[in-house]
Amino acid sequence: MYFKMIVPFLAVILAVGSAGLTGAPMDADMNDEGVQNALQFAVAHYNRQSNDAFVRQVSEVIKVQKQVVSGLKYIFTVKMGRTNCRKGGVETLCAVHEDPNVARATQCKITVWSQPWINSIKVLENTCLA
Repeated sequence: MYFKMIVPFLAVILAVGSAGLTGAPMDADMNDEGVQNALQFAVAHYNRQSNDAFVRQVSEVIKVQKQVVSGLKYIFTVKMGRTNCRKGGVETLCAVHEDPNVARATQCKITVWSQPWINSIKVLENTCLA
């Protein structure tokens, strides 16, 4: 009697446990278009808010997660480094400086909230600007 009840119960527990928690952040693919757009937006936002005379770019993506909320929340852990490009300049291809003393790479946590159906995207957190 108990065996007939326990086996289906354990099967459900294992299925739910292996699927992860609904609404919890999950690892995301950096090749996903939404992920790339959110990171590009976050970097542009950072450069507008920063007092540095030089543009910063992502030198390394450490971790990317996304979470389904009322839209999508993208959570990035990245290293940002200084480029040779001055803000307001005409250069469009700005690589992070090769000299680590000039690049001054900083690890940042950046959270972006996107609601594409209402054309809304916001940076909720950026520890580099703190």
